[in-house]
Amino acid sequence: MTPLLKLRVPALLAAVLVTLFVAAGPAAADPAGRITDLKINYRLDTAGVLHVQETFTWDFGGIAHGMQRELITREPDPTTGKDMVYTISNFRVTSPDPDVSTKVSTTDNGGPLDRNRSTVYRIGDPGQLIMNQPTTYVINYDETGTVRTSGNYDELYWDATGAANPAIDETTITASVPGGAQDVRCYAGPVGSNAPCAGAAKDTTRAAQFTATKLAAGDNVTIGVKIKPGLISDDHPHLVARASFGQVLKTPVTMISGVLSLLITLAIIGWGLLRARRRNTDRRFLDLPPGTLPEPGSQPRIGPSAIGVEIPVRFEPPETPVAEAAYLVDGRYSERITAAVLVSLAVSGAIRIAAPQQGNSVLGVDLLDKGAATGAVESAVVAELFRKSHDRRDIAHRGSLVGEARTARRVTLAEVTRRGWFDRMPSNPDTVSASGLTTLIVFGLLGLGALLLASVVLPFWPSGQLGPGFPFAIFFIIPPVLALVGAVLLPLWRGTRGRRSAAGRAMADQVTGFRQYLATAEADQLKFEEGEDIFSRYLPWAIAFDLADRWQRLCQQLVRSGRLTQQAPSWLGNLNGTLGAFDAALLTGSLATAATPARSSGFSSSGSSSSSSGFGSGGSSFGGGGGFSGGGGGGGGSSSW
Repeated sequence: MTPLLKLRVPALLAAVLVTLFVAAGPAAADPAGRITDLKINYRLDTAGVLHVQETFTWDFGGIAHGMQRELITREPDPTTGKDMVYTISNFRVTSPDPDVSTKVSTTDNGGPLDRNRSTVYRIGDPGQLIMNQPTTYVINYDETGTVRTSGNYDELYWDATGAANPAIDETTITASVPGGAQDVRCYAGPVGSNAPCAGAAKDTTRAAQFTATKLAAGDNVTIGVKIKPGLISDDHPHLVARASFGQVLKTPVTMISGVLSLLITLAIIGWGLLRARRRNTDRRFLDLPPGTLPEPGSQPRIGPSAIGVEIPVRFEPPETPVAEAAYLVDGRYSERITAAVLVSLAVSGAIRIAAPQQGNSVLGVDLLDKGAATGAVESAVVAELFRKSHDRRDIAHRGSLVGEARTARRVTLAEVTRRGWFDRMPSNPDTVSASGLTTLIVFGLLGLGALLLASVVLPFWPSGQLGPGFPFAIFFIIPPVLALVGAVLLPLWRGTRGRRSAAGRAMADQVTGFRQYLATAEADQLKFEEGEDIFSRYLPWAIAFDLADRWQRLCQQLVRSGRLTQQAPSWLGNLNGTLGAFDAALLTGSLATAATPARSSGFSSSGSSSSSSGFGSGGSSFGGGGGFSGGGGGGGGSSSW
């Protein structure tokens, strides 16, 4: 049978048949194969470079493509708490056997956060099979960081074979060092064993000679060669800070990515804010003071409203219905506006409200004069209130005014639109919900894209092609992406309250000025005519601005000072004739609850390795408690594939 069968993709079926034939043979071959002979030659020069030649003779025990050699490149140092690194170079492979592929591919095990790392050199051709043929590979490479010193002497304390091997029949190791070996040690067996090797001696040239026989799978051979001090320039382990997240962040690719990410993110945020401002900033009459409407026929300049425009305080309510004014400044319709409309109807004489008292939640509305409701919103609400009953409505229950609230909202939006107060109307609740759903979909697609990117790119990371900081650099993509999404969605989110026209902005300034007056004025600063019912006149506005409690306290101070009568307004019932029995918060809350829908309805790589750091950089095979298998530096292993 031909020892070597070259297998290409079209011949895959033949390979399967051959595999079945061999598996059915009479001899039960070791599926991992075995190394019948391993010869290692070390030559340490005065610069501290270890020149290595390893000759593996394999019995693959069946069919294989070749062998793999794993070499440790990084391991923890328990002595210093740092990590020891070994630099491997000039790795090359030859074979005395004809037609044996010595093609080499490498895989790095261990990521940026792993303290144990190694490189696996795969030797062979995936399109070529080796069948029942002893095969020899000669591996040469150079390595630095292998020497350690105790001060009195230097030492090559080295895990020669590593523990990740199949069984090895014969192992022969030679080591030549500057000045010749002063002493030798050798340990063979499982990691941690201090059993001596079969042989450890110095020859006539003072080169160290070591032998070990019949090593079981997982056994290791560790050698120690004592060297005169001062002969090797690089006689210390190569120590680096222990692998950690902080160290990864200090890598150039990560630092550069972080800085670029920050700059790009800030630029996108700035662009998004500018875009949102341009899209959503109210317009204003540039040549007129805030709150001033132009004379008919004039054409003042119109432009975006500047930031920080000072709105003057207004001492009288604007000449516009309270519902439209409140919607104009808030950009949304709330149940509180419905309550303000009802109180406004009561003040105008259209209805009488049977106001609730402490311990009495009875709330009703009596029709007095439909004609007193002059505004579009007020007229529509009165019509809806008494659509089914002629003169009395019980509104004590939650949701009993939902129809009126919907009517008020619909007519308010229609009136605001008719007046041209918005260039872009505020979003309704359904639109806002749809916008939120759109946001979730966008972020979901971004997350899916990130997963796809990771699945495509991350497999290249263990090979080192992308650099140690690459996976963390990916995370620096996230802030700019999120900032970009935010910049796109921010104008939509901020635009939920619409954009006011110049006329709408002027009217909003009037409303804002009056709201500021109600929010800041003290009782002695209120100016009104004697006998004027200022309490009733301003109460709808205070309710719309959520200032009803404050307004009631101010008016109670006016009563105590004698400037305001204590008699309750005629539009309020159940008050025993006194204003002191009135509770503005209770009335507002009761009306808002009645306008709120009942709850049942809606209103709107780390690779493993056989490395063992043993004693660490301060350990020695000659001092202290002695050495043991796996106590040196380096290590690794080999296998077939």
